[in-house]
Amino acid sequence: MNVNWKEFYQKSLESIAFTDGSMGVLLQKFGLGGDECPEEWNLTHPDVITGIHRSYIEAGSELIITNTFGGNRIKLSEYGLEKKIKEINATAVKLAKEAAGGRAIVAGDVGPTGKLIKPLGVLTFDEAVEVYKEQIAVLANAGADCIFFETHIDILELKAGIIACREVCDLPIIASVTFEKDGRMVTGTTPEAAFTTMEALGVDIIGTNCGTGASDMLEVIKKVEGLFSVPIVAQANAGKPRIEKGQTVFDELPEIYVESALKMIEHGVCAIGGCCGTTPEHIKLLTEKTKQLKPYLSRRIKGVDFLKLSSRFLMHRVGFDKPFTVIGERLNPTARKRLSQDILDNKFTYFREEAQNQEIAGAHLLDLNMGIAGQDEAKLMEKGIEILSTVTNIPVSIDTANSKSAIAGLRIYPGKPLLNSVSAELDRLSLLKEVKKYGAAFIALPIDEKGIPETYEERIKLMKKILDEASNLGIDKKNILADPLVLTVSSSQNGIKETLKTIRRYKEELGLYTTMGLSNVSYGLPARGYVNRAFLAMAIEEGLTSAIVNPLDEDLMGIIKASDVLLGKDINSEFYVNYYAKKEAERSEKGTIVDNRTIQKTLIETKSSEGIEDRLYQAVLRGNKEIIASLVKEALNQNLEPTHILNSYLIPAITEVGNLYEKRIYFLPQLILSAEAMKAAFSVLEPMLKKDSARSYGKIVFATVKGDVHDIGKNIVILLLKNYGFEVIDLGKDVPSEKILQTAVKEKANVVALSALMTTTMPRMKEFIELMKKNNFSFPVMVGGAAVTREYAEEIGAYYSVDAIGAVREAKKILGV
Repeated sequence: MNVNWKEFYQKSLESIAFTDGSMGVLLQKFGLGGDECPEEWNLTHPDVITGIHRSYIEAGSELIITNTFGGNRIKLSEYGLEKKIKEINATAVKLAKEAAGGRAIVAGDVGPTGKLIKPLGVLTFDEAVEVYKEQIAVLANAGADCIFFETHIDILELKAGIIACREVCDLPIIASVTFEKDGRMVTGTTPEAAFTTMEALGVDIIGTNCGTGASDMLEVIKKVEGLFSVPIVAQANAGKPRIEKGQTVFDELPEIYVESALKMIEHGVCAIGGCCGTTPEHIKLLTEKTKQLKPYLSRRIKGVDFLKLSSRFLMHRVGFDKPFTVIGERLNPTARKRLSQDILDNKFTYFREEAQNQEIAGAHLLDLNMGIAGQDEAKLMEKGIEILSTVTNIPVSIDTANSKSAIAGLRIYPGKPLLNSVSAELDRLSLLKEVKKYGAAFIALPIDEKGIPETYEERIKLMKKILDEASNLGIDKKNILADPLVLTVSSSQNGIKETLKTIRRYKEELGLYTTMGLSNVSYGLPARGYVNRAFLAMAIEEGLTSAIVNPLDEDLMGIIKASDVLLGKDINSEFYVNYYAKKEAERSEKGTIVDNRTIQKTLIETKSSEGIEDRLYQAVLRGNKEIIASLVKEALNQNLEPTHILNSYLIPAITEVGNLYEKRIYFLPQLILSAEAMKAAFSVLEPMLKKDSARSYGKIVFATVKGDVHDIGKNIVILLLKNYGFEVIDLGKDVPSEKILQTAVKEKANVVALSALMTTTMPRMKEFIELMKKNNFSFPVMVGGAAVTREYAEEIGAYYSVDAIGAVREAKKILGV
């Protein structure tokens, strides 16, 4: 029987489709060494690769994944194989096709590049797109049936890959991300947000793979159950890895793995297989047991009746039965000299404060306008998005009349944004193609070349035109917020009546969610707040679902919260009661209640008018690397000692960043930017600190072990260690044990730190410790990395850290500082 994509996809919609399991563990059993490139085995051991594929098909896999996970130019260059990218990837597809023989479809496997994208790393979005295009073009031309993105930890990098795929081929896409034990990606993205972004980008099947095991993955699946209208794939690890007799062993037998896998199916998974540690035995038992799940095999995926938006961190819902959505209006430099100057000076201090203040006040989205006369608005838009994607949790509305700026913002936004706006004018309608390509929603304005229609009937007519154009491009009306057009009441009282009628007709006749720029209504009047609030209450009663407003207006926000109660959108008045009870507690106890927002509030209380010490502290806390060098120089000009600046303000700030990271209030993006800010400050202080003979806490020799070419995690740890006052000698990646030991002896190291991402290279850590003891040395050894566990560290006699902050804490403990 021949299996094609259409049949596989249809099966995932109606019942359960089966993917394959781990490639790496089986390659190890066939002799893959820790310093070998797995993808090169396509050329050197084709029979092994073909045999593994066949074993999965015989076990019941209907989709097999090519041995090309690290087949991009960046990853292959670590082995000196970048010139063989075409040969390696094309051969992988050929081998999989031969093994399949029509019995399964072949998915071209695409993993991460191994580099972080700006602002978290040095790789630009467009550079990442080009890297992915190069690999995907080969896979597509070689005959892959679909492209399978696996094990991505950064939603922006995955977006680059998906965009690249769309630009070189029209193959179906499966995309899968990896979550940590706490249910978020390393970069802080929740399952709901990640899946929203993938769905918006038009991915055919979305899901998750790798991570910590099937039981933890089940919790992720529960969080997204019923939220998405596309099939979901799950491929968990077979538990935790450990080393036995030099081989990697996973602790979940097929029976245990399948038990959790069946529960995932029960909660909505449509395609299932395995990741690290799973074998054909796991897949075979899974296919056999699934036949007993007849109650779940007849379901069809249902759509959801609300609009989903996402940031790098969170998902937000807009709908008729959802609480009112507040879109913060205060990131618009028009007629706001202070904000405009802050942007022009490339400080973005006030910009950050305005963004965070609006989120704390209750905004669900931030309207971002970067239009300043005489400036490159597209570049400013990119900068604004880079900052907002790290300092706030909530999604962004990209507000611009400049098409170039709109496209720039849509392209690099790490989530599903809102575009403000698209009208019925021909040049603006053309933006709908970009909305579709970059996975956005949009605000629709019923305006054409003739201007603003006076009656609601004319507005409905133009809105239908926009809807038809969107529908032709495959954009669902649930991705639209319709604007009824708010005129100034002082010049057109009848126009306000038409606006209210339009809101109701949008809902009743077209089934559209709505939004509007509230403050337009009161322009030119005194005491504008009263008019704004009264009009908003009237509009909400007519069916308005969101509005662009000032969230710092407490009375206005109170009306919104009260409206949710009165209209039954705040079930049992729970949010209203909790919010105002907490508000009263904060007033009476001076803010001693600690939750996410209270802690966030402490981050922005210091204004630029306060002392230089506070501003230094806040700059590190917020990751404001644009201004920190000038702040350090200002502090020095005020005769503050370099050691005092470092020890009294910078170190305490980065320590607080670490605390917030451990509490999962901060995530990797904030951690990296704060560390970069610290680095910028230290670059100014370093010459003077050396002059003052300032001593470090200790010297650490750091390396990724032989055979392992991954260094993202290592580099982040080193950045943090340096910020906390350690001297770090970075030996890089793929470093032999002999070189590590020689350097440690020569430099008189206090600690040796070793990193390994792959289970195949973990044994190198034990080899180093044995080499060290053999030569009668006894350096404390600290180990970490994705594959490393505390149990393994204890087994080999090493200290263990789970992440960068843990490494700092462990190093301090080792050295007694």
